[in-house]
Amino acid sequence: MRPKIKSIISYLSLIAVLFSAPPVLNVYVIPFDNIKNDVAIGWLSDAFAEMINAELTEQDRIYLKGKKGLEEIMTNRSLLLNQRPGTKNLLILGKFERSLDKISISIQLIDISSWDELGNRKMRGDYNDVTGLNRLLTESVNMMMTPYLPKVEKSKYPTLTEGKRMRNPPTYAEKAVEASSAIGAAIIELEKKLDITIGARGEEDPKEAREEDGEWVLDLSKDSYEDSRPENEFNTSIMVDVLANLMSNPYQVKLDRPQFNYDPENRKEFQISLPVNYKLKASIIKEMLGSLPYSGLKQDGSLTVFYFNRDKYNFPKDVSDNIQLGKYRSIPVIQLLDESGSPVAILVDTPDHKIHGMSSDRVVFRPFRSFSPLIDFTVGGWSMQVSLETVDIPVEYKFNMKVGEANNISRVSLKFVPENELHSFLSKLL
Repeated sequence: MRPKIKSIISYLSLIAVLFSAPPVLNVYVIPFDNIKNDVAIGWLSDAFAEMINAELTEQDRIYLKGKKGLEEIMTNRSLLLNQRPGTKNLLILGKFERSLDKISISIQLIDISSWDELGNRKMRGDYNDVTGLNRLLTESVNMMMTPYLPKVEKSKYPTLTEGKRMRNPPTYAEKAVEASSAIGAAIIELEKKLDITIGARGEEDPKEAREEDGEWVLDLSKDSYEDSRPENEFNTSIMVDVLANLMSNPYQVKLDRPQFNYDPENRKEFQISLPVNYKLKASIIKEMLGSLPYSGLKQDGSLTVFYFNRDKYNFPKDVSDNIQLGKYRSIPVIQLLDESGSPVAILVDTPDHKIHGMSSDRVVFRPFRSFSPLIDFTVGGWSMQVSLETVDIPVEYKFNMKVGEANNISRVSLKFVPENELHSFLSKLL
């Protein structure tokens, strides 16, 4: 009889211990919803969920569950009735979208048992600042979760817990297994080195990290970034076409009719005023955003910077050389022509002192320093940057010209000439 009474007492004690244990919190974290299905940022769906998991892992008595766990509880909601009294089941729903280089995130905290919304937060950060996005997201989650974290109350009964901080010390058997595994791994590594030495396993891969005298080394010079990667050929072909258009013809120009006014101090000359407005073509940034899968984007007022790295692109040598030598830079040259198409006056807008020193007895030559390039390229060993400035440059070219010569003007022509060809181009005209 006594053994039966003891077993009943033990059973009741166990029930008391279980019910005296503080409730736990099941949190379901699933990938975030990419609202616009933006393929370039699709990786953030899982990344945001992993950020939340990493943050909540630090909390005791929180049990993290993923998409599979949510599907199980939704398929069989009776599982909620079999949980420890006081246990809560919360779902974190998130969605995000990108606008230029900004990421907008919104999250909801849902009680699965009733589908009530317990809280929501919205935040906005830079696409290029993943650390900042992580901080904003985890701070928002912590603020919403704080009221629902299990509070541990003191009890006269010992508390059963599954928290990672209460893990028992490893047994001798576990230690023996760990030691045996370490010895086995060391033997395998030694055999590998011996096989490489005698040529049984070929040569060591220079692209992998290796240990040298207690120091792990990764030789970047052996990387294949300088070589063409077949998987990058498609992106590269698109980039080459877009860059060729950017380098050859990026500007939109508005030319107004020149104004001819007599010089009050010399009635034999006209004071000529020629208004010109320079800006980038409106289609350029749209083409860059829509057709070219860039690696990063930064916008600061009117300045937009696109980043392309070698993980997605090959940088053809001719493109790199053109950028490094500045062959993409061009200078506006304006010609005032007579009926036969011969220049009567030439206006060149450049800060080059050599060009400013040129002169001509045949045509009126006037240098200016008003135009400023609105596009710039930078290429390095790892990445390429394309900077675009979306502003207007209104210029009014003013100069004097003899009345007889000015009366022959019948046409105005503006051409962008590559900077490295400017001197030879003007020499033929002058």
